[in-house]
Amino acid sequence: MAVSEEGGIILSDGISRVALVSSGPAGLGSPTRIEVSSGPFSVVTEAEAWDYGRFRDALVRIHETLVGEAELTFVEGGHSVTLKGDGDGKVRAKVVVTDGRGDWNAALTVKMLLDQSYLPDVIHTIRREFLSDS
Repeated sequence: MAVSEEGGIILSDGISRVALVSSGPAGLGSPTRIEVSSGPFSVVTEAEAWDYGRFRDALVRIHETLVGEAELTFVEGGHSVTLKGDGDGKVRAKVVVTDGRGDWNAALTVKMLLDQSYLPDVIHTIRREFLSDS
């Protein structure tokens, strides 16, 4: 897990990669470009995240206690980023991106096992790029 040189948050386990990049001023939510690649699969989509503040706060709790869950959901529905602390310093990430077509949709789900020591950089990047008023 790292912070991208271009800005944004990068989650990577060396096999899969997810980038969350601010893509404009806040509207109904926070405009975010979601870039996901895993093996031969990849997707890039624009979506509005509901609450980066709540997501950041949950990540702070995971970093402090090593347990808990942080979930970022999106206005468009179907997309989500979930990080779960396991109590031993590992964080399980699950990222889901769909085409939004309801019950008969196409989806890419990526699961990664990450280390919690990178959470401070992610927390700082959320504050800097998605919560500029904080």
